[in-house]
Amino acid sequence: MEYVLTFNQPAAVYEVHADPVKGPQSLQAWKTYMDAVVAAGVMRGGNRLAPMSATTVRVRDGKRQVQDGPFAETKDLLGGYIVIDVPTLDDALEWAARSPSSLTGNTEVRPVMTM
Repeated sequence: MEYVLTFNQPAAVYEVHADPVKGPQSLQAWKTYMDAVVAAGVMRGGNRLAPMSATTVRVRDGKRQVQDGPFAETKDLLGGYIVIDVPTLDDALEWAARSPSSLTGNTEVRPVMTM
């Protein structure tokens, strides 16, 4: 079964990742994690998302409202996602627990519905 793992971390973590001196070392945990997911053969896709960049669209009373910036009801920012294919939810939760984002923010696990 396929699951989407979304990686959410505080803005301060993304600032460290972007730092030219501290960034490469701070991203090493992500490289190790992603290498493990790929080596296990469960990775189906995914991408890193542009930091601090989002546009939210709502339609209220027939009028479109557009708001810049990531304005989720959380202090953690969505930094990326992957799609994995594993036998059970427990397996997906194990991969989520291994994610660096689970140490500083959270990793959300969602099953993919087939159409």
